[in-house]
Amino acid sequence: MFGWLAAHSSTLGRRAPRNHVSRRVRRITPYALVDLLPGLGSVLYLHAASRRDALDVASTGVLISDPAFAPLLQAQWLVAISAVTSDGPREWCECVDRFGRTRARWHLLPDTDYLAWDALTASCVVDRDGFASMDIQPLRADNASVVSFRLREWVGLLVFEQDRGMSLSTLGQQVATRIAQTESTSLRA
Repeated sequence: MFGWLAAHSSTLGRRAPRNHVSRRVRRITPYALVDLLPGLGSVLYLHAASRRDALDVASTGVLISDPAFAPLLQAQWLVAISAVTSDGPREWCECVDRFGRTRARWHLLPDTDYLAWDALTASCVVDRDGFASMDIQPLRADNASVVSFRLREWVGLLVFEQDRGMSLSTLGQQVATRIAQTESTSLRA
């Protein structure tokens, strides 16, 4: 058996796809996004920094506690992606701004609430009109961190912040570290 497999493995490998990727898209407002993210629990969050982030935050009516969350307030499109990689199946979401720049990405972890993930991505569909024709710029992540989002009211204002009471399993930490390495960024504590 091993001899046959060794002799035919090169032809088997050529027929098997390296990555199967599925993309689904939906329009989303920044407010709707920050309203849905706290239900996810722990996710691996990657973002792109920009000096213009502070200018765009005021229009959403949401205060952020961490500048790393500012890219979420520029979301116009939510892209749900599923892929089969050499490490196994992976799922993540990206937010894309009105200029077609990918601003942030969060990955599903073993500790993520799968029902909330499905609720977030359920309305994403294959878009054949606006999004497909855009020239989407890939995310150039500055760093990665495991976060659990929280939205709370403070003196009549909505504050979007990290939930400090988050816990992460050993498996979740290993998966987050591996994804961060794959993304060519370091995992921030």
